[in-house]
Amino acid sequence: MKPPVSSALRFFLAVLYSIIWLGPAASNAFAQNGDNRKSDATWTWRVITEAELERLSRRDMDLSPSAGRRILAKLNARDFDYIAEDIRDGRPLKVPNDFAAFKTWTPMKKYIPELADLPKFILIVKDLPYIGWYEKGSLVGDTYICVGRMEGATSEGLYSVKEKDRNHVSRSYPNAFGEPAPMPWALRIYGTVWIHAGDIERGRCSHGCVNLPIFPAMSLFEWASPGTPVLIASSLGAVPSVLAQNRNNCTLHASACSPVRSPAGTNSRAPAAYLPATGKVRYAELAP
Repeated sequence: MKPPVSSALRFFLAVLYSIIWLGPAASNAFAQNGDNRKSDATWTWRVITEAELERLSRRDMDLSPSAGRRILAKLNARDFDYIAEDIRDGRPLKVPNDFAAFKTWTPMKKYIPELADLPKFILIVKDLPYIGWYEKGSLVGDTYICVGRMEGATSEGLYSVKEKDRNHVSRSYPNAFGEPAPMPWALRIYGTVWIHAGDIERGRCSHGCVNLPIFPAMSLFEWASPGTPVLIASSLGAVPSVLAQNRNNCTLHASACSPVRSPAGTNSRAPAAYLPATGKVRYAELAP
């Protein structure tokens, strides 16, 4: 009679079998479906074919070829139509090693504790490039974007939504037909820079505005309010320090805008903190 085999030993032998006989792909599948479930949120730069997306959909009904292309669009920060062209023409892309791990993937932080007291907040991260909108610190929406082609064209700093224009048309730049370029679902954040729906071919493709795909742009437009704070950061890692430096900025925190009594007896506003775009201190504007 054979001695009983412990559950730990059985688990070890199964993993060893998958590595030796079935290869790394089977080992990944075992890890995802076993007791110690893991998701492989990694990617490889390579060519992917429509046939591969079809095979993927047969293994997982949630991953139709269309859903696979949308995951590729999110990961590559490139519009769905361009992704379809890349697949057709055999151009390399960032391809998930496990598409299932990317069904709800986002490079944005799901929760930012420093924003817990803010009803609404918009974060734009240039190096990802992505935008996310938050309620009480929790991410409620996000999408890939493109920013200015030239370095500094989309200036880092803390701003707010100045105005909303559902059918905005550019007064500065024409479209491909030489006519004023439409910029629908637009939110102005400073100067002539708007967040709006637009074409996203790559991460830096605008004159300075922040371009979103049409449906996320519509959602953000309906969600945002005049006065909603907007932070444009160079990277995700820079966000905590920028927020820490702006604890007294009334663009972020309304209580910081309470009038203060000057020595002469007149009322003035509390000064804002460090502004990353300029390295200077200025008085923040009251959010309407």
